[in-house]
Amino acid sequence: MGCFQPKGINKIVAMQTTNRDYIFTSTADIHKIFSFGRVLGIGAFGKVLTARRRNNAEKLYAIKMIDKRKVKGRETMLANEIYVLQRLDHPNIIKFHEVYQSELYFYICMDKCAGAELMESVPKNQKSYTEGQARDIMVKIISAVAYIHEQGIIHRDIKPENIMFTDRDIRSEPKLIDFGLSVKYDAFSYNKLKAGVGTPVYLAPEVIEGTYNEKCDVWSLGVLLFNMLVGYPPFYGRNRQELYENIQYQNLIFDRRHWKNISDEAKDLLKRMLNKSQHLRYSAKECLKHPWFQLLFKDGVYRPPRRSTGFSGTPSEDDQRTLYQMLKTYRIGAKFKKEVMKVLVNQMNEKDLARLQQIFKNIDVDNSGTITVQELHQALQQEGSLATVEEIEQIMENIGYDIDELDDVTVTLSHKSTSSKPLVIKYSDFLTACIDERRVFTREKLWSIFKYFDTQNENHLSREAIRESFARHGRSLSLDKINQMISEIDPNNENKIGFDAFCQMMGVAGIQETLEFKDESKDPQSNAPSVIV
Repeated sequence: MGCFQPKGINKIVAMQTTNRDYIFTSTADIHKIFSFGRVLGIGAFGKVLTARRRNNAEKLYAIKMIDKRKVKGRETMLANEIYVLQRLDHPNIIKFHEVYQSELYFYICMDKCAGAELMESVPKNQKSYTEGQARDIMVKIISAVAYIHEQGIIHRDIKPENIMFTDRDIRSEPKLIDFGLSVKYDAFSYNKLKAGVGTPVYLAPEVIEGTYNEKCDVWSLGVLLFNMLVGYPPFYGRNRQELYENIQYQNLIFDRRHWKNISDEAKDLLKRMLNKSQHLRYSAKECLKHPWFQLLFKDGVYRPPRRSTGFSGTPSEDDQRTLYQMLKTYRIGAKFKKEVMKVLVNQMNEKDLARLQQIFKNIDVDNSGTITVQELHQALQQEGSLATVEEIEQIMENIGYDIDELDDVTVTLSHKSTSSKPLVIKYSDFLTACIDERRVFTREKLWSIFKYFDTQNENHLSREAIRESFARHGRSLSLDKINQMISEIDPNNENKIGFDAFCQMMGVAGIQETLEFKDESKDPQSNAPSVIV
């Protein structure tokens, strides 16, 4: 991969994964970019802290700070984790943002989950989750696992501690976290994984025996679901050896005292998830098609699910556009603009995106974590649109453009002309396409994003600054690709893109200030007093 290293800017360091892929890290001083807060947790290799951006404190992040001395000789394992996180895009998987390194530490910046872990979130007046609560949570978690398996990734450490809620309410989104033990697999490594990793009580029999595939994650999910429903795991022992023997040889038992009020559908699903033969065990995708997930539980009564795009009926003040209008009017425009829009979405709080997240999930009827042509067509028909399949495919091509097209695992869009893979919309691309620019583009917001890309702090954007901003995401773009982006907004090749040109690229030239800035130095064109409304 071609890249360039102009004099005087932060060095970009490549790290190799076990699959001989590369991730890139920035050596910029992270303390000048983020202000750190309290410690969330301490592990064997470092700690996790809260943090906020210095130029935009709206969103709270979690930054994993890893001591280089403690991972010496294990750098490829760390590179694997970053490589995997960088490529996953699902509403129920923790969002990766940036990666840095200093002389002593690696820093991985991710979303901060405000809620607790899975089993610590059981309502106080309950000993375990109700069947309805468990169903609503598990369908999201299994969707995330089915998605990573589709991307050729095995998590290998699914347990309650690695599922966090975005809020203290269990109706908020559960997120699958900690991909430190995850591994990428393919047809050549299938069924040949031998490393015994994971948490003992959640280990599948074949992991203990030494040869396994992605279905080891499904076993862990089965243990998780069992625990959620009754408050204890299906297999346990007085010591590790006894535990392993029970996992391998003991029959699955549904004690009547604890299971009498739980549906036969739930028990049937557990039997299929906890089948000791990995060949007969359900895949994550098969789990999602099980009858238990086709039911909603309310007051003990089974009710068929009602799905809606969220756009039917009379639109509210916040919903003046139909789904079709939002997607049809989305245009790629300048390639750099899409990158800016991604940053905008990434810096928005979960609650600000909640409505669009729900719309995405309602359209994604198979819970795959992506939207297919058929799903989008069905959703548009529900809202009365007469859009043809050809029009929908064109919309999806517009939405799916990706500047770096990293690899087969991460390609947002598989064009019919170059690949046999189906046309799909990824989660983040859907959010980007549906954001109402008229509502979110204030001058202050645009200035904040402009400064995000102004990594050299020169009050203009240069090739070097933009290259550095990509490196913070673990991406290293070639000079040709950066020139391609820059030329669209810098036709005179001055290598200096000012704030006005930036606003013009975003389609909001002459935007009126709706908020004043914290200080004059933030906006070189503003003489407004330092007041925040």
